[in-house]
Amino acid sequence: MTRSKVFAPIILLLLMVGCASSGNIKPTVLVDQYNNVPADIQSQFVDRYKLFITSKERKEFNKLLTDEDQKVFIDNFWTKRDPDPATPENEFKQKIDGRIEDVINEIFFGTFGTDGLMFRSNGGFNGDMAHVYLLHGEPDAMDVIEGHSFVPMMLWVYINPETGRLLYAFLFYQKGGLGEFKLFYQDSYKMEQCGAIYEVATMRNYNYAGGGGQNCPEDLYEVYDEIARSSGKNGVLDGNIFAWALLNFSNNSDLRLDNVLDPPKPASEIARESKARVVGEAPKLVGTPGTDYVLDSCDGCNSFIPVELSFRDRLSISAPWKNFDWRVRGENMELSIKYRVILYSRSGNEPIILEDTIVMTAGKGFLEESPDALIIVDLLEPDHVAVIPAGTYSVSVYIKNTLTGKYNAWDSVEFTK
Repeated sequence: MTRSKVFAPIILLLLMVGCASSGNIKPTVLVDQYNNVPADIQSQFVDRYKLFITSKERKEFNKLLTDEDQKVFIDNFWTKRDPDPATPENEFKQKIDGRIEDVINEIFFGTFGTDGLMFRSNGGFNGDMAHVYLLHGEPDAMDVIEGHSFVPMMLWVYINPETGRLLYAFLFYQKGGLGEFKLFYQDSYKMEQCGAIYEVATMRNYNYAGGGGQNCPEDLYEVYDEIARSSGKNGVLDGNIFAWALLNFSNNSDLRLDNVLDPPKPASEIARESKARVVGEAPKLVGTPGTDYVLDSCDGCNSFIPVELSFRDRLSISAPWKNFDWRVRGENMELSIKYRVILYSRSGNEPIILEDTIVMTAGKGFLEESPDALIIVDLLEPDHVAVIPAGTYSVSVYIKNTLTGKYNAWDSVEFTK
């Protein structure tokens, strides 16, 4: 996507709630009055990060009576979600705060094909569009279609970086043809195709109740055909995928829209639930720990493969050797990393997909004698980067240890060449 950001002014607005004599009621502090974005301060914690707080955590926080107790809760909240406590930054909080800034700065306002699209016109910080963006970030592709027999619809597509297949299809529509874009809940129409079409159709002069053996009106098939024949304003998505998205949310039938709109699990919880496994037929690691394989010992890390990603003249991951899972090969140890890198051009060109498996060996004695030895794995070396056409890219990176199946992933890494 080609984009020129328009930065809205950041306005600090103090809005007193209740009467002045109510000393125990704190003011609501907004950093953006247009989108109603709460400030990143302790008293606004629940309002600013509500999409990432579970109902249980919300109840616990609301019971706290002192500022000190609230601060301890907030610190623990972010610690549990830190993907790599070994670094001074909390990458998860940085990512979420970055998305909040994108809402403030109206990141989609100048996007080709969606010119003029603004969060503030679609419910602001509390709207469906912001809800999806804050949880999942920028889509891999987005487009809008308009027609005579159906309301304007907008589709956000997210791709699984491991398989390259469609992961999520968030469909928005202007109910009644006007107003803000609302999220279309495909789950509600999974078994009711005509009801889904009727919901997005315009100028219906009858009521279609759906279900109960009611025949589908003929004109709804015509509406569906017009949707399928349409072309996206951005030229990225065609009407066929819009028609598909009326009834489907993902290529993975186990994924439901409601579930992916819930607060994501903390990284520490996901890591605890993760179990090492061998890719292939073997149900478990075969051999003796320490003799046939050495598993990572980074107990304080939340991510599956706790490494640092860097992208300059090369794309590399790095971490102390103990953060990786190794296979013992005699006097050597072997590290095998499968990777998939997808570069999405801002100019709208076809994405570049690079994937391979990298195998590294190191002397067992050397590693044992150097517990802090840093391992650097080049996923893309300078020769690979050199053939990438000049431009600005959004990069998705997926890595997987072929011994244990542990993985890590990064989305929307910015790269300019």
